[in-house]
Amino acid sequence: MFVAQRLAVLPQSPLAPAEGCYALRFTHWAYYLVGQPRQDLLAIVQIQQSSSGNPAVAISIFPSSESRIHELEALPSTPDALAHYAHQQNLPWVHISSPLLLEPVTVPKPWGQEIWYTGIEARGQAAVIGQGGSLPLPWVMEFLREQLDLAELEQLILLKVLDPLPDEGYGDLYFELHERKQEVYVVTHVDKSAWPDGCGAIQLGFSPDARKEYKTEVALKAAYGAAVKRYETVRRAIDALLDEKKQQQGMTLSQPVAAHQLKLWINELSQVAEYENLIELEKEYKQAMNSFIALQPLAVGDVVTVPRLVPHALQHGVRVVEFQTPVYERKILSFGQKVLTQEHWDTVEALTLVDMAADTLIKPESLLESAAVQVQRIVNFDEFEVCRIRLCGQHELKFDRYCLLMLLEGDASLTWMESSLELGAGEVVLVPAKPQASVHLKAAT
Repeated sequence: MFVAQRLAVLPQSPLAPAEGCYALRFTHWAYYLVGQPRQDLLAIVQIQQSSSGNPAVAISIFPSSESRIHELEALPSTPDALAHYAHQQNLPWVHISSPLLLEPVTVPKPWGQEIWYTGIEARGQAAVIGQGGSLPLPWVMEFLREQLDLAELEQLILLKVLDPLPDEGYGDLYFELHERKQEVYVVTHVDKSAWPDGCGAIQLGFSPDARKEYKTEVALKAAYGAAVKRYETVRRAIDALLDEKKQQQGMTLSQPVAAHQLKLWINELSQVAEYENLIELEKEYKQAMNSFIALQPLAVGDVVTVPRLVPHALQHGVRVVEFQTPVYERKILSFGQKVLTQEHWDTVEALTLVDMAADTLIKPESLLESAAVQVQRIVNFDEFEVCRIRLCGQHELKFDRYCLLMLLEGDASLTWMESSLELGAGEVVLVPAKPQASVHLKAAT
């Protein structure tokens, strides 16, 4: 609030100082951590006014302590002193009035990994890259809500990469649906070791053949539910045996196990006469269960929009960029491994929610087509819009609120007011909505 007030005053009054430096002590509510602790933090803030009158704000944030407070009280009241102190103390120095380069956090999964660019959870938090290091994104967000046009406690749209293992037995994601969350996938890589022809897949809804076989939706859901229940019984029996292996290794039951280790354990179990039939039944029942599911082919560049209430599961070896509503809720219909984040599957409840009539093939809408630039609107959800830009020249991108830009391939430069930034493939930048909701993009020559 204090920084927003200073920025509001700075450009309006000719008597306002051209620059200012401040130290703030505040309490950060870490709602995303276990126990939701309150963190006592300090921030040093440098506010300067450019020749054009636009404010430039730089900050560093760190845990509060009496020794830090005394050090800050002794500093000269000059912006240079703050920047020098941050450098001297190895504290990250972030310019928050410019587009922000985001540092992702990698979160291991039973099926591979997720790479979060805006994720803020107990399992990990993304960060903002500055001079001399990076600051946790949730800390920086304390100073950004006004610029990003975000309401109190409103979260950024979740931008992440799903990177499944290229292993058919262990790289498929959960077959799940969402009641509130909306998702869109853009395929960026298909592993040739898993899909030699370069065409991967996603499970999406129920197959046309299954729909034809059963006269009503009720009959189809009942048959599929029975197939899942039969598979789940075998799955849980195998998982119990694998849990024994974990305990023998001193691992906790919720701890992920590398795919190669699981394969070794499964191979050991298959050599035991008592379990040989169980291992074979798992394969048979899994195939029968999956025969109900539609398999949509995916190649690099393809877009998949996942409507609410449509069950889906990205398949092994298919890497995607995902934009999604920042809520954590799902109903798991089935999974080819032990679910580590909950004790149960949600098959029965999920089947009462499934939308059989949803359109699962939403085509991108062309917004601009020229030799220099092509712009497609991939989705226009209630909460966010996703566009894909193919850039050979220059383009001004306008937006209503904040904007997240991810460069998928090539190199480009970004200009926002007086700030400029060079972007390389895989990098993500967060662009504020205020004071200017547009950004100029230029492809590298």
